[in-house]
Amino acid sequence: MGRKNDVSYSQAEGWHITITLTESDTCSSDTITIPKEQVEAKLFPWWSVKRSEGLLEPNSFEMVHLYEYESQVTTAVAMKRDENGNFKLHGWSCVQGKRKFRTGDVVVFWWDKNFGRLNFELLMLANESLLT
Repeated sequence: MGRKNDVSYSQAEGWHITITLTESDTCSSDTITIPKEQVEAKLFPWWSVKRSEGLLEPNSFEMVHLYEYESQVTTAVAMKRDENGNFKLHGWSCVQGKRKFRTGDVVVFWWDKNFGRLNFELLMLANESLLT
């Protein structure tokens, strides 16, 4: 799947951010949390210094295009650092509302350098094995 020049999950080897969804990611929250270490190691190297450093400023955010690889749907979300230094994608409920992910599902994110967006896909259903 995907369009010509899309960076697929397998092509992004080593740059994956794997998240096991928590109850707050799948219920009433509008956000999903990505650990600081993962963002700094696997997203910031693809971003400009200005964009990376800007996101570290208090009360700042970056708009990110979140692209679901399987459905080819893009959703604009705001990435913002929280009080613990981790990063939240605000607007996740738009994705969650369409897909109905469950607590324990595993999703994987990776930066698509060709299109300048954050790709993601469902990697594993809760209590099941890898989908790929």
